[in-house]
Amino acid sequence: MEWRASLSGQVRQTYLPKWKSLLPVFEAIMNAYQAIQEGSPADPRIIVNIHRESGLDLGLPDKPKVTGFTITDNGVGFHDLNMDSFNTAYSEYKLSRGGKGLGRLIWLKAFAEANIESTFKDDVNGDYIQRTIAFHEGYSPDAVTAATSARTVTGTQLSLSGFREPWKSETPIELEQIARRICEHFVLILMRPDCPAIELRDGRETLLVNRIFEATFKAQSTVHPFEIRDQKFEVIGFRLDEPRSSRHRIIYCADDRAVVTEPLDKYIPNLKGRLRDEDGNSFVYLAVVTGAYLNARVNPVRTDFLEDEPEPSPEADVEEGAEHPAQIGLFADDIRRADIRDECVRFVQADLSSILDDINAAKLKTIEAYVTSDAPHYRFLLRRSQEFIDRMPVDGSRPEIEAALHRELHLREVELKKQGSKVLLEAAKLTEYDEYKDRLTDFLTGNNELGIAALAQYVMHRKIILELFRKAITADQKDQRYPLEKVLHHIIFPMRANVDDVLFSQQNLWILDERLNYHSFVGSDQRLDKIETLGSDSALRPDLVIFDREFPLSDGPQPISSLTIVEFKRPMRDDYTDEDNPLKQVVKTIHAVRSGEYIGQNTRPVKVASKEIPTNCFIVCDITPKLREQLTDWGATATPDGQGYYGYHPNHAMYYEVMDYDTVLANAERRNRIMFDRLNVL
Repeated sequence: MEWRASLSGQVRQTYLPKWKSLLPVFEAIMNAYQAIQEGSPADPRIIVNIHRESGLDLGLPDKPKVTGFTITDNGVGFHDLNMDSFNTAYSEYKLSRGGKGLGRLIWLKAFAEANIESTFKDDVNGDYIQRTIAFHEGYSPDAVTAATSARTVTGTQLSLSGFREPWKSETPIELEQIARRICEHFVLILMRPDCPAIELRDGRETLLVNRIFEATFKAQSTVHPFEIRDQKFEVIGFRLDEPRSSRHRIIYCADDRAVVTEPLDKYIPNLKGRLRDEDGNSFVYLAVVTGAYLNARVNPVRTDFLEDEPEPSPEADVEEGAEHPAQIGLFADDIRRADIRDECVRFVQADLSSILDDINAAKLKTIEAYVTSDAPHYRFLLRRSQEFIDRMPVDGSRPEIEAALHRELHLREVELKKQGSKVLLEAAKLTEYDEYKDRLTDFLTGNNELGIAALAQYVMHRKIILELFRKAITADQKDQRYPLEKVLHHIIFPMRANVDDVLFSQQNLWILDERLNYHSFVGSDQRLDKIETLGSDSALRPDLVIFDREFPLSDGPQPISSLTIVEFKRPMRDDYTDEDNPLKQVVKTIHAVRSGEYIGQNTRPVKVASKEIPTNCFIVCDITPKLREQLTDWGATATPDGQGYYGYHPNHAMYYEVMDYDTVLANAERRNRIMFDRLNVL
């Protein structure tokens, strides 16, 4: 005999992903199973012994790493035909049973040596022969020994030793995990009535894999045959109560063995975490798909269905125990893995329909409550909930629900933009006005939904801001102290900022007067001489200084034509004096502004329209007794309800309003009430 190829070269070119660390053991178990099929013993049995690193037992919870395996069977043994196949590269001896002739190369990829002790019966004279093989990269068929055996039963013992990295570190340590991996890999064989007993031994600990399979796999399984372009497939669904696992998966099989695993939650988002059946039992779902088409297209080492298999990226999400990171492959004859997967996903959704419906019902209830209380601008999406409810997070937090709804709103916006473009492009082709009108109406209806959603979001924002304002003018229950005016100031417009620093959504000038939203500049708690746009040399720092929006009606920069000053005072303050009169404070600010130059958009100074530029002043405070005295001396007129004062000072060309905090809040709520009611903002 002679080896017909370079063994070391074969091993070097054999691809074995690190997450397939148990594949050499699986190949040995498969060989044992096929030997038992051929030998048909009365008590078919495969025993897998686990060997571990030696060392002191320090009482640690983790077991030592696995260093090797011994697989023993009572099959037909290494007779001459088996031996000849073993010595032939890419042997086709087991081709009809899915053999690729590469299993022994996978042994040497992950292990330094494979030692075989096998007893077979000579068909010529009936003698029992023991054959001994020391298989390693320096293997020579001439070193194989064979001699008459005293044993009168057939069988093989394979010892895999010298476990190499990285496969050694990737191998599960716990016996139960190894048993579960065997169950998943041989799920189709374990379902057969002729499956031999597979016993897993770890020192004094023993597990019967068949019993684990019966309890966790076979007890709850459903089968669904399907066809894709005349190719027949079958998917089997298992509900596993194995407590360690929380990932639902699809396993693509070939030749009765698992090849590739994909997470199901990528395609059915509701399958996040363990599920509960009608009786309250917790489980994970495993879908196993088979077919002759997959058998014909598995690669030689059964690691994928692609000829050129890419290495996974470091970021690949590979669960412990997974057979392969998810990849999307193209098979021949125009059948894609995605086609097979889609059929499997439909089956899983049907098999779990009642559970998934309950999950969606619970999600919808949570989403409706969130939309009602916090996000009414998403209300129109609820009418389309069945289109996206599967994509919503299970047991999502409020931020997660917000993010998911925002994503759906964005998708709806993108969809409507595409529809709008399509309507316009097709309009020129239409000969009937009514047809175009109908299409346009459908588009505008959807687009109007987005407008209402945006309005609802803004109205909800106003509702929240007014609640914050109410809290800011309320005394602390513990010490009965009122907040400082800067708290209220910050709510209306952020301090130490100007209009270029603040988003429109961050300013709430509408609380005072809706007209204040229309301006060309706002400076908040900034020294006048630091406002470049103003060009003043004053060190005064008004709470708010606002220039009205410019409306150029001719070429060149336009002078500003009006000014607004806002001053805030601490709630319930009652220590005003003649020198601390808030109206005198705003007068100083008005003169400082009027004496400056406004810098236009082209950085050129622009004179104010006149020294008597119309100016509005808002004093926002609580009308306390001391303040009433100052306002009366100033000649201010009290409002009919006595909650404010107003007046015009001709010498300063200044119209002013002194507004009580409660009045400001009540007026703002009154102006917005119709929107709150129409949009059901409670």
